[in-house]
Amino acid sequence: MKMRIAFTGKGGSGKSTLAALFVGYLRAAGHRVLAVDADVNVHLAPLLGVEAGPEGALSHPDNARRVRRHLLGSNPRVAGVEHFVPTTPPGPGSRLVTLDADDPVLVRHAAALDPRTHVLHVGTYEPDDIGAGCYHGHLAVLENLLSHLRLDAGDWVVCDMVAGTDAFANSLHAQFDVIVVVAEPTPESVSVARRYRELAAAAGVADLLAVVGNKVVDEVDRDYLARELGVTPLAALSVQVGLRRARQAGACPSLGDLDDVTPLARVAERARARPMAPERREAMLRALHLRLAGQNWVRSAHGDVTTQLGPVPA
Repeated sequence: MKMRIAFTGKGGSGKSTLAALFVGYLRAAGHRVLAVDADVNVHLAPLLGVEAGPEGALSHPDNARRVRRHLLGSNPRVAGVEHFVPTTPPGPGSRLVTLDADDPVLVRHAAALDPRTHVLHVGTYEPDDIGAGCYHGHLAVLENLLSHLRLDAGDWVVCDMVAGTDAFANSLHAQFDVIVVVAEPTPESVSVARRYRELAAAAGVADLLAVVGNKVVDEVDRDYLARELGVTPLAALSVQVGLRRARQAGACPSLGDLDDVTPLARVAERARARPMAPERREAMLRALHLRLAGQNWVRSAHGDVTTQLGPVPA
């Protein structure tokens, strides 16, 4: 089984730390893993021991152009690299990205923790970006990469998403099998998780969500999360003293810092239980592409991108 999982939630909820721990859990189980830091704050990469400078960012203009040129291959439906939009799908002659250690995109743009684990980071705002754009533009090349990704059985993609509900501004909500919403037992964190559930329902992906409680102290906290969210969390992590001490010492989080890895196992089980059907993902991404193609700015900058789509599957 090949899985794609994303972690999101209110900033400060612990989503990046949980994503890093989940990567460690998958590595310990022997899986091939692509970890993607897609948060503007760029926390996952350092939590995995990877230096995340601007030159290595996936969204750096030179890198984004190079990645798209590779993905384009000889696809006749896309007139050139400059005609890529966030939802551009693969077509005949497109090159796909794999988790093989010698994959050209991984070799050039990812940091290898070992031959089976690679880390990509999208990047953050740089001085040249001030007043000239938003982070959604940075995420476009990640959307392209995920659309052109070919996983083998046992492969996992783990993405630390931007905090809050920004994933609904693009196609990222349709790119994963499970979206883990990390929620602390506080009104602010619960409000973000609740809003995420509302938007997921409107987008047709409510079934992909799994709420995980974090920094839970007691049953009062558990009851609070269930009552305020209207759903019992899939799992809950208590306050992890060992993890906090390790982070205070500057160490990367590891499974040994946890009292219990059961919450991570439950997340993995949930992902395996209900992967998104490929036909459903293709239909959702197709609809999102057509919606984007109708935007005036897209037509002005890229022309008619509806021609990038192939025939509707029978």
